[in-house]
Amino acid sequence: MGKRFLVALDTDHIKQYVFATDMLKEIRGASSILDDLNRRAMIHAADAVGAKIIYANGGSGQFVLQSEEALKNFAQRIQHAYREQTRGGASIAVATQEIPATIPDEGIENNAELHPYLRLLQYRLLQAKGYPHHDSAVLPSHPLMRLCDSCGTRYAEDKYKGEGSDPEDQQRRYCTVCLRKRREDYEIKHKIEDIATEWTHTGEVTPDDKNPFAWEKLIDKLPEGYRLPVDTDRPSDFNKFQRLSNGYLALIYADANSMGEIMDKLLTINEHKDMAEVVDSAIYAAMSAAIAAHLPVVEGDGDTPWMFPFDILMIGGDDILIVTPADVALDVALTLAKTFHEETKTPDKEACSLAIGVVLAPVKYPFGLLQDLAETTLKFAKRTAAKNALQEATAKDPLKTPKTNYRDTLINFMTVTGSNSLDFSKVYDSLHEKDGTVDGRDTQFYATLRPYTVEQLTELLNMIREGKQKGLGRTKLHQVREAVLRMNLTTSVSEGLAVLSNWRGQQREFVVEEFYKWANGSQKAHRDVEKPETLFPRVTFPWFADGPDIYRTFLLDFVELYDFVGQKEVEDGQ
Repeated sequence: MGKRFLVALDTDHIKQYVFATDMLKEIRGASSILDDLNRRAMIHAADAVGAKIIYANGGSGQFVLQSEEALKNFAQRIQHAYREQTRGGASIAVATQEIPATIPDEGIENNAELHPYLRLLQYRLLQAKGYPHHDSAVLPSHPLMRLCDSCGTRYAEDKYKGEGSDPEDQQRRYCTVCLRKRREDYEIKHKIEDIATEWTHTGEVTPDDKNPFAWEKLIDKLPEGYRLPVDTDRPSDFNKFQRLSNGYLALIYADANSMGEIMDKLLTINEHKDMAEVVDSAIYAAMSAAIAAHLPVVEGDGDTPWMFPFDILMIGGDDILIVTPADVALDVALTLAKTFHEETKTPDKEACSLAIGVVLAPVKYPFGLLQDLAETTLKFAKRTAAKNALQEATAKDPLKTPKTNYRDTLINFMTVTGSNSLDFSKVYDSLHEKDGTVDGRDTQFYATLRPYTVEQLTELLNMIREGKQKGLGRTKLHQVREAVLRMNLTTSVSEGLAVLSNWRGQQREFVVEEFYKWANGSQKAHRDVEKPETLFPRVTFPWFADGPDIYRTFLLDFVELYDFVGQKEVEDGQ
């Protein structure tokens, strides 16, 4: 028996390639190129050398090869495809691990003895990618050569002469990498039209290697009742979102929690394969469910009679990055979280969960900064999820841990104002007073409950919609916000109670009732039958107690999201 190898592939610096510019066309084109390389080029290369495919999605892949010659041929094919398709803009790391001769070929897919070598393969992949790596800037070296008018890092070589070019393209010069992205985006446009037409007439989409994989799969999963007119197109640029949600858009970034740990515990090749397929399929099912529920096709303008009110920047593996109108973003996030959890349930394994970051910003806000904000918002949710999971695992009393039907799913959000930091952690710190005092006791004040569980965010959005029906008014809500930001139990309370007394009877009753619901839910974790005073919610409006020395409120989050909840749902409920 000759040498056999486990092979792991992972695309280098995906975000640097996809988001090298703020141009929507180039972002979409880059994402499509990488998706095609991952989903199809890897598979074709594997088939050509007789490799066994474990999985190929999310920018990475795992395979089993039967000889050194096949390994060399496979690696060369993949690396050549990346250079050719991206024009040198992206590369791929290759790691290998020899399979010991003591492990028989027969039944290798279900042989648990391979587990330590699968783990070692991941460490070799990290080594191949050069972790910890240090990004280096590509600087121009010749003052008389023109740089690309889009990315600004490579030398310009030509104008974009393809169909659908903007008038400004005649004045601009692009490098080969950006030109390739633009051509890909234009080709996808016509393929999406063909896919939509086929689905409208037949109710299904025939798989075709020439189709963009993501759109082929998403449209095929749409429910029968979704209205998809022929010639429906994507937004041509971010400005198309201007009229959809009062000049605001949302960037939603979702990523599965603890997937590295989950995959690391799987013992066999088939377990790795099955989990990768379940998670990848769940991501697409969740996105299709969100489209069907909250993102109906809208009337376009100009040359586009119908338009999708969203765009997909990255999808696959265990993550999603999409742009939507701001007024449906939180509903989309909830549907993603719920559907992903349901779709990853299996008879013998717990469901997986998502961490989701949502950033609501003006359409004109620089996309590069928006992406940075989305990443920090997501990372904060993931850190909190990991912390909560650890607390639950080590808790002596399970009744004192937060209860949710969606495991460690958390949804975090942020709205962009002129004074925002570019790091959510810094924004969170500004809403947390660590050095407060009450009656000589050290206390802490949290002016936000972020990140939220699925149940909490659902309750918050329902409260906002009902609050709009009751006409709470932006002026009074702004006064509540100012009171909360005092973060104490003196002026904060007096100003908060003043606003509360100024609301009309039904409005005041509604706010008080909802506030006590939230307070009661928080206080449950601290109840002790031997201490009767802990059996009731401790409320000092606009704060409620969370234990003896911590005060929290959700009112700032309520005010922050008040203008970003779609009016349609409110009207339907009247």
